[in-house]
Order: sequence, then structure tokens, then C-alpha cells
Amino acid sequence: MNKFWVITKQVYKRHVKTKSFIISLLLPLIVAGIALALPKIMDYFGNDDSAKIAVLSSNPAFVEVIKQNKEHFKVNDAITTKKAAQKALTAEKIDGYLTISEKNGAFHAVYTTRETAGKEIMTQLSQSLTGVKVQLKATEYGLDQKKLTALTSEVPVKNQLKSDKELTDSQKDIMQAANLFLTLIVFFFVITYANIVAAEIATEKGTRIMEVILSSVSATTHFLAKLSAIVLMLLTQIGCYLVVGFIAMISLQKTDMIRGLLDQLANFPASYLILNLLFVFFGLLLYIVLAAMAGSLVPNVETVAQFIYPLTIFSMVGYWGSIVATGIPDNIIVVIGSYIPVFSPMMMLARMNMLAASNLGILISLGILIITVALAFLLTFRLYKSNVLLYSNEGLFKTLRKSVAYAKKEK
Repeated sequence: MNKFWVITKQVYKRHVKTKSFIISLLLPLIVAGIALALPKIMDYFGNDDSAKIAVLSSNPAFVEVIKQNKEHFKVNDAITTKKAAQKALTAEKIDGYLTISEKNGAFHAVYTTRETAGKEIMTQLSQSLTGVKVQLKATEYGLDQKKLTALTSEVPVKNQLKSDKELTDSQKDIMQAANLFLTLIVFFFVITYANIVAAEIATEKGTRIMEVILSSVSATTHFLAKLSAIVLMLLTQIGCYLVVGFIAMISLQKTDMIRGLLDQLANFPASYLILNLLFVFFGLLLYIVLAAMAGSLVPNVETVAQFIYPLTIFSMVGYWGSIVATGIPDNIIVVIGSYIPVFSPMMMLARMNMLAASNLGILISLGILIITVALAFLLTFRLYKSNVLLYSNEGLFKTLRKSVAYAKKEK
């Protein structure tokens, strides 16, 4: 047991101090921080996006209502004639000028610009002018403010959901974004840790140090120690994200984004958080165990990428499948894929968070995943001793067949 902890601590400390681990730890936090700060950044830079215009009208009410819309317009009061407006437009001192006229009781407006005006600008101009026209016509027709309000008020329409198992459009948008981010993190973890564990074993094996190590430590202890160190790294990273996420939630709970996120999460069963963590953990553990098997088959560190290539393909299929599952979670291919262990950590995750999978289906998928992890662990554990002393350049599958044959002989 003492040798087990010595190897575990050595491997763990060596990896957590590397630049690659620190970068992999900080990168998702930086991305999440940018995503949280993006709305404020856009608002900050968007404050100067208001159009610089001139308003030409004999009725000051139109000029005043445009000036009040400071979010979209900056009105140049100095320009009062069409000639001055055309000169300012040519000199690019303004973005455009609005000419308002009245004929036979009907109002007409023309917005002149150098380039095509955006739809939002035209909508804002139309709404502002329509509001003034309604007020002017109300005065003309002798309507008081109470009657005008009753006439122009909108009919409120409330959306009532009959099923608590469905998401509203806004909830779907939020969960789709959350799913894409979460499955991307899982995919990133899979690629990172599969390479780490495979390279860790292949490095010692390629330099023939493995033979020296196994002369003083059993293959079983060596394998379990290596695997434990990598799992501790994974738990360190996940734990760090949970702590930072909790602190961020507490610190930013009064912001609109966090309040909205908490309101959306309130619609989901509390058990879903635990199920998310279980799918992520056991999914990563499956890939780590399979990568350990692939690493033990590698003849040298240069061929690590070749031997873990199938795992890379599986993880890519799972990731792209999760993207499809976010949009069409009931697709038959997606449903089948969500029960296949190498895909379910991402695909079932997406279906579950879109509330498209039954509780029984989720538990069956999780159960299959856990059983597969146990079987993969037992197989890797069984083959490890013969694998680390087997040097073959015949590729993954031929080397694996040789390893199985050697394991049968030893039995």
C-alpha cells in the first residue's frame, strides 16, 4: 500500500504542476467568464451605436420625441434646413436626416442616408412618429388621455403550459446553449485525459523503465496507482469548477443573467444535477480506463496518437451527436446513441437536459455506462501485466489480440 501511494502522489504532483494542466484548468473558466461578461461588454461598446441624425419638421413634437429616444438617436439641433442637412451628410457629420411633412392631414416621413438604414432604425423611427401622430389626432378629435389609453392599450395574452415536462422556447434556447457548453467541456476533458493517461504509461514503457519498475512493484499496484492519480487530477479539476461556479452564483446572484439561469434551473428536478455529474464522471472514467489499456499496448510514446485514435473518433461522434440531440432529441439515431456507453455521457446528457428522456431511460443508460466502466476496468486490469511487457508495432487491434492470447496462457 505504501508503494501505491508513493506512485500515486508522484504522478499526481508531477502532472498538476505542468503548464498544460494549469492551462486546461483555467481555459474553461476564462471562456465561462467571457461568456458571462459578454452582455456587459456589448452594452458598453453599444452605447455609442446611436445614429447621428437631423430632424427637419415644422412640428416640434416630432423633433422632441426623436430626441427622447437617446438609446438609438443623437439629434443635431443645429441643423434645421434641408441644405444644411445635405451638407452635413456629405461631410459625414451625421448618419442621415429625417424629413417630416404633412399633406391633407396625412403625415409623411423620409429618412435620407448614405447607406441603407438598418431595420431597427427604421422601426424605431416609425414607432416614435406614430406615437406623436396618435397624440395629435387624439387632440384633433377631442379625445382625452383616458379614452386614448383605452383605445390604444394592447390586449394581454398569457401563455399557460399544460405540461411540466416541456420547455418553453426561452428555456429551450438557454438549455441548448448550456448543453453545447457542457458537452464541449466533456469532449475537451475526454481528449485531454485520454492523452495524459496513455502518454503516462507509454513514456515509461517506451524507455524500458517499466521493466525496472515492475521488478519492485507489482503490475496491479502500478496500474491502480497510475489510474488513481489521473482520477484525482480529474476530481481536482471538476471540484475546482464546482467551487468557482458556487462562488460565482453567490457573488452574481443579483445580476439578470444569474437570476434568469436560476429561474430556469428551478424548473428542473434537483436530481438532474447529480445525474449530470454522474454521467460526466463515469463517462470520463470509461475513456480514462480505455486510454490506459491503449497506452499499455503502445510500443513507444510516438505512437500514442495512433493507438488512441478510435477513442478520439468515439468522442467526436458523441460530441456531434449531442449537438444533434440538443435540436432533435427524439431522433431514433440519437435515442439509440444515448444508450451506447461511449456516446451516452454526451448524448444522453443532452437529451436529459432537454427533458426529452424518461427517468427510466436515464437510469438504464447510466446503469449500462457504469457496468461498461466496471467491465472495461476488469479487462484492462487483467491485460495490463502482459501489455506493458509486450512490444509490437502491428497496430492496436493486432497487438490487442496478442495481449489477450498472452493473458489466456498466463491463466
